Amino acid sequence: MSRKSRRKVIPHPFESEEAIPEAELDAVVEVSEPPLPWLTVEFLLYAVILVVAVALRLWRLGAYPLSNAEAIHSLVGLNLFQDGLPEASRYSPLLVSSNAFTFLLFGDSDASARLVSVLLGSGLVLLPLTLRHRLGAMVCLLASALLALSAVAIFFSRTLNSEIAIATGALMVFVGFLNWTDWGVRFWLLLAATGLALMLVAGPVAYSILLVFTLLVVIRLADFKALWARGLALSSPELGPDEAQDDLAVDESPDDAAPQVEPTRPDNTAITENTGFALNDDLRQAGIVFLVTLILLATALTFNLSGFGVVATFLFDWLSLLGFQTQPEAGFNAVFLLTIYEPLLVFAGFSGIAYAILRQDFTQLLLMIWFVALLLLDIVMGGRPNGNVILPLVPLTFLAASALAELWHGVRKWGAWGNEGTLLAVGLAIIGFAYIGLTGWLTRSCSPDDRICNMSWLQAVAAFGLFCAVTIFFGLVSDSRSALRGAALTGVALGVLAMFSIGWRLNYGPLMDLAYQPLAGIPASTELVQLAETLADESEVRVNDETLIDTTLIGPASPALRWRLRAFRHLAPVDSIFESPLTTAIITPPETGDELGAGEPYIGQDFALDAVWSPVGLTPKQLIYWLIYRHSDEQPQGNKAILWLRLEER
Repeated sequence: MSRKSRRKVIPHPFESEEAIPEAELDAVVEVSEPPLPWLTVEFLLYAVILVVAVALRLWRLGAYPLSNAEAIHSLVGLNLFQDGLPEASRYSPLLVSSNAFTFLLFGDSDASARLVSVLLGSGLVLLPLTLRHRLGAMVCLLASALLALSAVAIFFSRTLNSEIAIATGALMVFVGFLNWTDWGVRFWLLLAATGLALMLVAGPVAYSILLVFTLLVVIRLADFKALWARGLALSSPELGPDEAQDDLAVDESPDDAAPQVEPTRPDNTAITENTGFALNDDLRQAGIVFLVTLILLATALTFNLSGFGVVATFLFDWLSLLGFQTQPEAGFNAVFLLTIYEPLLVFAGFSGIAYAILRQDFTQLLLMIWFVALLLLDIVMGGRPNGNVILPLVPLTFLAASALAELWHGVRKWGAWGNEGTLLAVGLAIIGFAYIGLTGWLTRSCSPDDRICNMSWLQAVAAFGLFCAVTIFFGLVSDSRSALRGAALTGVALGVLAMFSIGWRLNYGPLMDLAYQPLAGIPASTELVQLAETLADESEVRVNDETLIDTTLIGPASPALRWRLRAFRHLAPVDSIFESPLTTAIITPPETGDELGAGEPYIGQDFALDAVWSPVGLTPKQLIYWLIYRHSDEQPQGNKAILWLRLEER
């Protein structure tokens, strides 16, 4: 056996009886080195995941009109872009600053207002790659794929909200600190500082993350002290590369192997003068990056100095959200939303929690505490926003990915198509049979006397029992572990189908069905679009331009309506109908519409501005129907406005 060289042929080191001089070993030139060593299958998979994630977040980005929650930030950003002075006192400085910039580049539209969320959501998809050395290549790859396809992650990456920025910033802080303690490289400390500034400028819910991270440090204080000491040692200028590599090796593991369970304090952790200098320098740089990022994002590059005051109120705003008494504007809790929107992540995530507890893996235990603490905090937050659900989704995704990676390794090592593959095929056939029976029962109208029709839901129950019986029988005659893996694969296949179905209906379905999605909060109504279109059509007919009709807007109009009417150049907002000039068009709240002068030549029509609906109170059959189709026969309610048009004199 020999190794080829361009200069000479030397024996293999393990076959040679004599030691080979180091000079000859250094002279060996490896001819087979690939031209692009970074171009691996894993790199290509991440590239595909990123392309898919960006495409899913950009496609039909402006199809849904902005809701009130989105329009608040868009109006402030538009006002900042046009006049340089925001009107509102409660907004996200991050979203306002980003919107002012995107409006400058791409103009003001529903799609451009949401571009910052697309950017942050796409960055969230790639961040799991930075934990590859701790969790393994397969876990991080699956986590990125799950975040790219998650219905919840896609939705909040396509709507203007501060929670997607907080989730991204939280993961930046998490991976930045852990990687700095692993490698001592300043870049990771700067990444953590940037993520912290991003969180604090985004919105009040950032303090939920700060509370949870403080809890992580308190619970694992000894471990974090060891991590901090190792970060100091690795960032020391006097630490040689060989020593740094030795210290890092305690936490590194092969791509598909289980990571080490606890951080280990390196031998040379004495805080020398040089180490202290490195610490001070790293912290100084991180502090500068934090302050600069905070100032620039909060003030829109110093064009909005009032953003500092808004950021200062976030702590008090967050405290006002706490309390078991649910506030009227609060969204559904994260437990409910995750269950109905992310069934695959929930079931796989709890399996990942079991693996983390059994293995006592340090990083996965941190993710578990992060997830559980946020769920508990969400329950006691009576004023929680709907976007709160994205915060526990991030650690849950890593836990679910670890469980799916374990299943993948088990199938690769011990699985066979004749065992797990057969059970998977049978399971998919039974799922199809159950789905046909269940949907037939839901869509069929049964008379009270038709027992067979009313009991047809038993077909789905019987199908589930049949699959359980087949799994048990397969385990008895073949292998119990193969049967469990086959059942798990069937569950994963069902979860993936549910993920695509739920995500499609939520993010790309008709606007009229968006009201039946609790995750959407209070979306804009289809009639809001019709109101603006009707006004534009009348303007075209009367003044030959879609935006020049004289219009009066009476009362405190909703942000979504004001955003929709932003293009009308002769729009005059007034507080009372008594201040209203008799313009060609008048928009009034429903309760003030009858106060128009008697005999005035106006004709009016009411339009719903938003859509309010809740699944509370549905019968079991209606609830199952809604869970599958995300639609209901019950019409949503909402706030309305009346559009009055002056009759033309003939």
